[in-house]
Amino acid sequence: MKVKPNNFINYSPDRYVSEYKIIQQSLLNLLDSPVIKTYHIGSTAIEGANTSGIIDILVIVKRLHEITTLDEKRLNLSGFYRLHHPYKKKCVFSQFDSLKTLNEQVRLHIVEKDSKKQVQYLEGQRYLLNHITEYNHFKQKIDAHLNLKQYEDEKSSWFHQCLSV
Repeated sequence: MKVKPNNFINYSPDRYVSEYKIIQQSLLNLLDSPVIKTYHIGSTAIEGANTSGIIDILVIVKRLHEITTLDEKRLNLSGFYRLHHPYKKKCVFSQFDSLKTLNEQVRLHIVEKDSKKQVQYLEGQRYLLNHITEYNHFKQKIDAHLNLKQYEDEKSSWFHQCLSV
């Protein structure tokens, strides 16, 4: 059963950066990879951030429809599985600790190059870097009393609210 991960303060982002670099190379080295560029985003990229330890990676491709069935199979062989939700203008893949628990370790957010989504993700990361105390306070406030879906929805709403100010 999938459970909400525990949050903690990220005092050693270097560990996550090394894991990100390994995954980045793996994505760029996939045969005929449509991947143009990757960014390490989210709280694992920031020292002092309240994090659940899930490494978020923004993956840029020329066109979303270039993520073919073959690319999906190659990602599956690398341990990434597509999440089928009604995401708009992006694909999301996750790597899990096991296929029994489905607890996420890495999440790939795949968006088109120069798209509004790419801009939103990068603006969100900049906002996070400049407002880490506010973000930590927010995450501590919502962490205790929400289930996983509510927690993810609240986080998403917080980013949308902060970026539209």
